[in-house]
Amino acid sequence: MKVVLSQAGTAPISGGMSEVLIDRAETAKEQLQAWVLEKRLYALVDPFFELPQADSARRFETRLETKDTDPLFYEVIAWDKVTYEPPFLIQVDMQTLDWFLHTLSTERWGVFVVSHATLSELASHFQKFVIAKGPDGNPYFLRFHDASVLEVLLQTWTEQERQTFFGPTDAFGLPSLDTMDSHIWKNPHGEHLRRVPAPEECLLTLRESQLEACADAIDRDLVKIIYWHLRNYHARSVQHLPKILLERRIYFAIMRARQYQLSSVSDLAGFAALMFELSPNFDEHPSFRRVLNDPILPPGAKMKRLSQVITDREWDEAQHMYDRSFWVSALKKPGSDG
Repeated sequence: MKVVLSQAGTAPISGGMSEVLIDRAETAKEQLQAWVLEKRLYALVDPFFELPQADSARRFETRLETKDTDPLFYEVIAWDKVTYEPPFLIQVDMQTLDWFLHTLSTERWGVFVVSHATLSELASHFQKFVIAKGPDGNPYFLRFHDASVLEVLLQTWTEQERQTFFGPTDAFGLPSLDTMDSHIWKNPHGEHLRRVPAPEECLLTLRESQLEACADAIDRDLVKIIYWHLRNYHARSVQHLPKILLERRIYFAIMRARQYQLSSVSDLAGFAALMFELSPNFDEHPSFRRVLNDPILPPGAKMKRLSQVITDREWDEAQHMYDRSFWVSALKKPGSDG
């Protein structure tokens, strides 16, 4: 499975409504600021990110748990293999909003939530959706706090499923890695029609087509994240490449990294950076390949191990192995352009 929709037993790394209410960057920003002043703006945040806030602000934060409304799922989940961490929910102030909009504008940090409900009421509501039922009937951890996943779900859920997930939510703000603004999805049901769904209504079933669409959306966002990482931190190595060509090479780098079971955003970005900074075929060097193919070493430790055990001489050797025809031949392969 992909990073955003995790089958709970295997522990791998996720249109009938008004889509964009506000799509001009400045207008979206002003609307978000207005919701902050009204104390209606919250955010579901990926646990990878640490908020830049004082300890006194922790009372405006709560973390969801890896639990479900269906007790039967506890019997089938391989809890010792679970690596999924659910998001935390915060009430957004101006300082945190600025952090999301500017510091994290090229990251997949989470989504905005607009509601008149309290922090605890919203947390209780979203807790019911942490686990969903997959097309095979098995439990899947649902990373609905990922904007690329939530957008697919909002587009493909039935009206009843959307209404159930929205519950007391007035709108969702989905950050865009293309435009660097937020797409606002409003609740199409009037306030008098809204209600908090019962727990038994919230075990939503994911369809195979949704899983495939989410996987595609995740990969597209992953290419964008690594694109901006390379532009910001490895500019000298990629400055000569036009956007489309760089994105194609990034996609190929991701596929190549996954052959070594690398899966986290940071590991995939690090592997791609080595392909651009060091050599696109650096992993053909025996010492690099030995670490990357180590069957005992956990995949999440492989990139760190490279920095620990590869000698300066071996780094130089890998650089001198640079194959100047690599990218031309690589992008000619079927499926290499994403």
